[in-house]
Formats: sequence, structure tokens, C-alpha cells
Amino acid sequence: MINLLFALIIINGISGKIQGVVKDEDTREPISFADVIILNTEIGAATDENGNFYILNVPPGKYTVEVSYIGYQTKRIGNVIVEIDQTARLKINIKQTTIAMAPITVTSEMPAVKKDMVGTTYIIRKTEIAHLPVDYAIGLVAFQAAVARTDTAIHVRGGRATEVQYMIDNVSIIDPQTGDLAINISKGIIDEVIFLPGGFDAEYGRAMSGVINLITSYPSDVLQINACAKTERIMPLYYDFGYENYQSSIHIPVSRRFKGFFSFDVMHTDDWDPKLFILPHKQRDDYSLYGKWIFAPTGKFRFTLSGAKSRTQFDRYNSLWKYNLDHYRSDMRESDLEVLNISFLPDSRKLFNLTLSRINTSRIYGVREQTSLSHFENYTFRDYHTLEWPQINNKNPFGIYIRVPYSDGDYPKYQDKSSLIMKANLSTNLQIHKYHEIKTGFEYTYQDFSNFTYFLSSDTSNPIIDDYHYYPVEYSVYLQDNIDIEGLYAKIGCRYDYFSPDIDGIEPKIMISPRIGFSFMVTDKFLFRTNVGWYAQPPLYDYIYGYYNLLPLPSYIIADGYLPLVGNPGLGPEKTVSYEIGLQGEIRDNLLATFTAFYKDIKDLIGTRFVEALPHDYVEYRNIEYANVKGLEAVLDFANSIFTGKISYTLSWARGTSSYAQEVYQYIIIDPEFTPEAKEYDLDFDQRHRVFIQGIINLPVQTQLLLFGYFGQGFPYTPPGPEGKYEERNIFRLEFQRQIDCVISKSFRIGRLSLNANLEIINLLDARYEVAAHYPLVALDKINPWNFTNYVAINKDDGSPNPYYSPPVDINHDGLITPHENYLAYRELMKDTDDWINANSAPRRARIGLTINF
Repeated sequence: MINLLFALIIINGISGKIQGVVKDEDTREPISFADVIILNTEIGAATDENGNFYILNVPPGKYTVEVSYIGYQTKRIGNVIVEIDQTARLKINIKQTTIAMAPITVTSEMPAVKKDMVGTTYIIRKTEIAHLPVDYAIGLVAFQAAVARTDTAIHVRGGRATEVQYMIDNVSIIDPQTGDLAINISKGIIDEVIFLPGGFDAEYGRAMSGVINLITSYPSDVLQINACAKTERIMPLYYDFGYENYQSSIHIPVSRRFKGFFSFDVMHTDDWDPKLFILPHKQRDDYSLYGKWIFAPTGKFRFTLSGAKSRTQFDRYNSLWKYNLDHYRSDMRESDLEVLNISFLPDSRKLFNLTLSRINTSRIYGVREQTSLSHFENYTFRDYHTLEWPQINNKNPFGIYIRVPYSDGDYPKYQDKSSLIMKANLSTNLQIHKYHEIKTGFEYTYQDFSNFTYFLSSDTSNPIIDDYHYYPVEYSVYLQDNIDIEGLYAKIGCRYDYFSPDIDGIEPKIMISPRIGFSFMVTDKFLFRTNVGWYAQPPLYDYIYGYYNLLPLPSYIIADGYLPLVGNPGLGPEKTVSYEIGLQGEIRDNLLATFTAFYKDIKDLIGTRFVEALPHDYVEYRNIEYANVKGLEAVLDFANSIFTGKISYTLSWARGTSSYAQEVYQYIIIDPEFTPEAKEYDLDFDQRHRVFIQGIINLPVQTQLLLFGYFGQGFPYTPPGPEGKYEERNIFRLEFQRQIDCVISKSFRIGRLSLNANLEIINLLDARYEVAAHYPLVALDKINPWNFTNYVAINKDDGSPNPYYSPPVDINHDGLITPHENYLAYRELMKDTDDWINANSAPRRARIGLTINF
């Protein structure tokens, strides 16, 4: 019963609004009490004394609105498009008549510029999603102006990867412990993606840089079956990284009031993070299931039950383990999400939503058993008690006695972490006045976090074990007034957040985040907007709890010389103040230009610092870092019957004292005497110039050619110094980045079947460039041959075999290893384990796909 109570959550529904005014066509006088109905639904309203009407809680889609009044000819307005959290505005004139006349139908035109977007909003619609050369929903924003793409993460407007909130239908899918995505779903279930890189509403918490809201498909009124297959397997040579993806979905309309949607996705790849060529121990197997049922007994109530289950498991490659990869790390995450939404519309001006939500996710990593598995079988991980510490040996191909690179033992860490998140939130939308729509919300979050970490050290009799279980609590309240006066639109709101880490003696933390945004229609085709917002988010709970319960650290850690990174329950929220000014206008028909300038001050970022303590020093997380980001974005959208496209350019500066929370810790491990300077530098994800190009060319016989271009300045990096220590941070940059992807799409019909064949070519021009700084284990020019002085004979003086004699090192096979032979073998070993492959981008790849719709 307690869990059911905590699972209550009431959030904003996935809907939009239609509002407008009805007037007499001849006199221009408002008409009161006219009926406004959305055809083929049970949704409608009546005009007030000023002829105004408001219809809340309209599901996204395309509608026909019918207006009727006694003594007037009925009018139908077609092609009324409703989008999430947006308002479709109508001005309707109806003609007085003394005789009954058939309804007249007109077509609504969607305005190119919408005044209710007071902050930058990018909407990626289903027609665009279908052809993007990515298959998973999170990658869909990678082509937007505000995004910098590093190796496996995205950064929005110069923020850390952990500053972005990911949602499915307004429900967060972030694991608050690790900051990772808990649910991984395919793009096939997505109707649209709403991407907010700044100026987002007060309802959004735990986000400082951006919000990515994945809006899933709404069940159809007709039976629809979809199947899609895509593969690289038939491609030759390096076009093939073993990628395969299969998706299917079905819409089941039991009745107009009871209908559902189900989707299934499965993916396999031999190399989940492609670089110059395919590498071993990098395979990945994912699957996801998603379902949604809607029951609408009346026009006032709607019940939506949805759920998702996903599993991701993959192996990792590390050149230091290349001679022993079966004993290196593998990862697995399993998650499920359940959501029940109940929306109540007592009248067309009031909306209440109730949702029951629960997300449960677990992540395990360690050494897995090397057994043959089907796609749907989970990894089985080695018993952590059996892990062996890597020892010095000569099992590498060059016969050198050495511990690193590893050719013996096991990856020394095992972790099993789980998170259960259930929420309670009360939210209402009230159109209290023709100029004011009030949004309010209260959210309560119950969390259950557990962790078991086993870390094997060289003192194998005393492994480091971090075992905890905590129940932190969060809640928040927000209030926002959406003001709509003629050409002016404003959003004025404030959010209050509270979180407590569930540790005795630690005071709860409070965050207050006011947000203000304005937009003004200078003309009917030109918009000016500006906003300022205060944003805050609690620290990841890993930063609070990790190894904290081991303090004071036990003596065996001292004996091993290990310098642990310890959580800090006193951490406060990270904070951002963001300013934005934007201009948007339709230069001419089908040519839209958007210009945005932004500035962000980010403080109290999580960093790490050395702590002197007894009996053992350690490193601790602290709110100690800061950053400053500023930039300009320009986007040009254009369309005609032959060509549709978008070009964006971003100029930005992202500077601060730390690129990620553990950065200083990594320096301290290398150099325990390292003392960070409180000085700004270009952050790791600072990309000064960036251009994205998207284009669709409509060719004859239902064929399309789609091009996606990416050009950007290289990311900064820190070179190692002459003494092996690092120089001033990020003073060099990687080379210029560029990639062009191409999709050729051909559609055709066979009876009731609609088919679409795709050829995707990723990195069409086969461009190669550095994507990461290259740090060899030992630079070849730093190997001094004069350091090799020992001779090793095949036998000892007593004639017994010498265990230190290694035949691969004895190049001339004369039974004696000379210092020069030892030097040459060591040099070849360092050369062979140089990880230059992972420092470079992937080559050209090609995939073919077929989609069948019924």
C-alpha cells in the first residue's frame, strides 16, 4: 500500500491547446455561445461573451474544427495542427443566413512563427525522424545547432553531459545515481522529439543545459502494422561492423474509445563504438519493448497506461587488456518503466492530470562468463570472489615480463547497482482569464538506491567493499503564468526543489529557480524573444554515497597505497543562470531564419579535491568548480516541392575550471602533489565553430535523397609534458571534424502494403580524423635503450631452466637474451599496445533497410 501511494504522480499531460475567437463575417462583432467542436472527438467548447474559446488537453495531431451557431452557416476549419505544449490559434468568421446551408470548409495554415516559444525550441517531427541515419531516440538531437557531439555523449550549449534531462512523454528516464539513461528505446515509437536547449518552463527540474522529451506514438483509430529491418552484414570489407536492427509495431483499435500500440526492437553489433576498424570484445546486444493503451470513456476523462522494458549489454575494449580481453569488463543494464495517466477535463478551461509512475533500473559490470548466448539471454558475471589480481608475467606475444599491459588476472572490479524511483506530483492547467493560463504542480519523489562494489587490490585478502542502501527524498513545487495578450506572450514562473540524502546529521538542501520569458510579434511574420532562468539540479547520488560509509578508511587501504574517491553527503545543488535573446522571422514563403544569442554562468559544479585525513588521505567530491558559456546560433529552414533543408551554424565559448566531476581526481592519481589552479580553460567539449546541414531532395518515382553534413572545429586536449606530467590544460586542439552521411529512400506500394527501401551510407567521403587525444602507455621516443642492462640465459648456472628466459625475446635464438634484444622486444610491446585506433574516427559504413507498413 505504501509503494502504491508513493507511485502516484500527477504531471502535465502530453497535449496542446486550441484557442480562438468567433466573429460575425459582416459586422466583425464577436458571437457568444457558439459551439466549437473538434470533429471525430468528444472535445469542444462554447465561446464566451467576447467570442473567445479555449480547448485544453488536445492530443497532438491534425484536426478539423467545426463552428456552428443558430442563424449562421456552419464552418469547418481543416488542417488544424496541435503540438505538445503549443497553442493553435484560430480567427473564425461565420456568415449569417436565413436558410439552411451546407457547411463550408476552409483550410488552416500553420504559422511559421509561433509566439508561445519564448525560449529556443527544436521540434523533430516523425517525417524527419524516419530518415535520420540513427535508430535510437536519444541520437535524434545530434543534428541540432545547440549540440556538441563527443565520443559517446552529447553536450548542450557548453554544459556537461549530466546537465541534460531525458524524458519519455514527460517522465524522466535518467538514473539519479549514475546520470545514465535507464531506458533505451528505438526511434520507431517516436512521433516527435521536443528539444529545449534553454529557456525551459518551471515544470522541468533536474536540468541545467537542456531537456529532451521523446513523445511516443498515439494509438491509431485504424489497424496498422509496421516492420523494419536494417543490416550491415551484406556489406564488404570495412563497411561492415556487424550492425543489425529489427523493429516492429502494431496499432490495435478495439474501439474509438479503447485502443493500443505496441512496439518491439532488437539490435546487435560487433562493435558498438566504431573507430578506424572493428575491434574485438566490443559486441553489444540490446532489446526494448514498449506499449501504450488509451481508454477515453467520455470527452472529460482519458486513461493512458504505458510501459517500457529495455536491456543493454556490451563488452568493452581496452588496449591495455588486449592480450586478456576475456577477462576484461562487460556491462549490463536492465530497466522497466510503468506509467498510468488519468486526465480530467471538467470543462474546456480546466485540466487536471494524474499519473502513476515507477521506474526500476539495475546496472552490473565486471568480468562475464565467456559462454555462447542467444540475443535475449543476459550476461552471467563471474563470482567476484574468484577474481584474480593481475601479476607480472610474460604471456604477451613479445615475451616481456611485465604487469601492464595485462596478460594475466582479471579486471579487478565488480559492481551491482540498482535504483527504484517513484513519484507523486499534482498539476493543473487553468485558463482563468483570456490573458492568463496558470500552471501549477507539486511533485514528490521516493527513491530506493542500493549498491554493492567489490574492488580487488594487490592485497587480495582485503578487497575494498562498498555496500550501501539509502532512501533519499525529493519534492518540488512550481507555479507559472502564461500570459497571452495580442502580440505579446510571456511565461513567468518559479520552481522550488528540496532534496535530502537520508543520512543522519546532513541538512536537506533547497533550490529556488525563478524563470521569466517574453516573446513579441513585431509583425505577423517576425518574432523577438528573450528569457532569463535560474536552473538547479541535485548532485548525482553516486557523488554522495560512494565509499562514504567506509570512513574512516580501514588500514588495509593504507597498506595498498590506494587513493579512493569518496562521496560527500554535504553536496549542494549545481546551479546555472542562463540568458537568451532570439529573433525569428519568415524572410519569404518557406524560408525561415532564427538567430539566438545565449550566455550562461554555471557555479557550484561538482569537482574533486584532496583531503588530508587520518588514518588515510582520500579525495572527496565538492561543489567547487564553475564554468561560463556564451555563444550564437543561426538556423535557416527552407522548403519547396523539390528540396527541403536546414543549415545551422553555432559559435560558442565554453570555459571553466573542470570539464567533468572526476577530472582533478585523474590528475591526482598521476601526480599526488597536483594542486588545481582556480583558473578557466577551454572545456573538453568546447567546440568553437560547428555547422550542420540537412537536406531532402525529392526525385522522380517516389525516391528521396537525404544528405546530412557535419563540420566542426576539433575539441581541445592537454598534451603531456617533457617530464611525463601534463602541461597547461587544453592548450591544443584536435584536427577539424567533418562527416557527410547519405540516405537514399525509395517508396512503393503493393496492394495494401506500403514499402520503403533505404540505403544508408555513413561517412560518405570516408573522412578520417582524430576524435580523442592519443596518449601511449610509454612514448617510443622516451624508451632509453641504456636502461636495459641485464643478460638472461636459457639456463641457470646449475643447468636448470631459467624461468625468466622468454624465447620471443631471444630474437636470434642463441639461448641468450641481450639487453638490446630486451629493448627491442619492449619497444615492440609498447608499439603494439598503443591505442591509436580508438583516437580516430570510423571509416565509411553502409546499411540497407526495408520498412513494411500495412
